[in-house]
Order: sequence, then C-alpha cells, then structure tokens
Amino acid sequence: MEDLKDVVEWDVATWSRAVRYWGETVSALSSPPQTGLELGARNGGVSCYFASKFGCRMACTDVETSPAATELHQRHGVSELISYREVDACSIPWEDCSFDFVVFKSILGVVGARGQRERQAEAMAEIHRVLRPGGRLLFAENLRASRLHQTARHWFVPWGKSWTYVTLEELRELLGVFKSVDLRSTGFSSAFVPKPEFLRTICAAMDDSLLRCVPKNWNYVGYGHAIK
Repeated sequence: MEDLKDVVEWDVATWSRAVRYWGETVSALSSPPQTGLELGARNGGVSCYFASKFGCRMACTDVETSPAATELHQRHGVSELISYREVDACSIPWEDCSFDFVVFKSILGVVGARGQRERQAEAMAEIHRVLRPGGRLLFAENLRASRLHQTARHWFVPWGKSWTYVTLEELRELLGVFKSVDLRSTGFSSAFVPKPEFLRTICAAMDDSLLRCVPKNWNYVGYGHAIK
C-alpha cells in the first residue's frame, strides 16, 4: 500500500511521515508482529496499511463502525485479515496481553473532550494492558501546537472548541507507563490549509525548512512508538 492517501486522508504529506516511521519500526523488528489493534479507526486506513504491507491480523475499532472501512479493505483485498468492533478506548474489551501492537492516529483529543484529561490517561493504561510484554504502541496525535493553531481551531474547526489537545510534554507524560518511548514531532503551516491537498503538500515541503526555526512545541503532530 504505497499510496498513503487512503491511510491518513488529510494533510497526507505531513501525517504520512508518521506512517512511514511506523513502517520502518515494524520492518526493523527481528520478529514481525502478527496481531494489531487500531483504535479510532474511522475509515480503517491504518488497519488497511498494516494488513496489506505486513500481513497483520487487525482489529479495526472505533466508537462507531464505518461502512467506508469495509469498502476500503475489500478494495485492497485484505478483508480476510481484518475484524471490526465498536470500542471505547477507555474500556478495551480484550484480555490482558492480547496484541503484538496497538496503533492510533489522532484520538486523544476526542477521548479527553471537554477537559476530561483523566480519560486520556485511562485510554493509555488500557492500551498498555492489552499489549503483550515487549509489544509496541505506534501513535500519531494532534498536538496543541502554537497559539496560532489554537486560535484557528477555535474559530474554524467544528470540534476545535471541545477537543482537549495535548502538548508534546503532556503526550510524553501519558506515555510514561511504557518502559521505552521514542517521541517525535512535525508539521506547522500545512495545518492552516483546508484544501486542495496539493497546497498542503507544498506547505509540508516548506515545513521541512521551517521546522528548524520554530520551537518543537509549535509542531502540530506528535508521533512515534513506545515499548511495553
């Protein structure tokens, strides 16, 4: 699955950096993971990526299942590797040590909506619980970023007033339950471009130079992996 548009959907050039990092992380493992859990799957792109690229058996979950996910998986010929379930990230309905890896893209803001930061910690504890010893969390999250990002979301993003965005340091604290964490960040100007996608791609390319000049806590995407 080389075309990552189906995986990340929006601001592909920026968010695909996280996906490629995940791919490199999994490829470097001496024992490839067999079973994965995607939380907040929405249209199922991330499950599709791991099923098609690595042959992983994926549990594709969200608070509501989407017909678009099954259609995507059928189109890429990976339906037999994917199961579906409605799941609250704060109460994952699997036993301890059930998965080789868990992956999510941009769920903490909505999990902790309207200031419910304790739910973000609960979700991270649940993720840790269902991972096998030595299992991996692969993550990418919308960060609070700069004051400019915060203002733009407040006025122009429908969910911007309700989501509880985390800072890079808050994300690091949430990941503190893991024994090892590699946390990175990226993205700045492309977040302000609603469409078309080619303009976001141009901005993402500009960010390659711009990110050397702005503080890391102004980046709007935090990503990486953590080991249980």
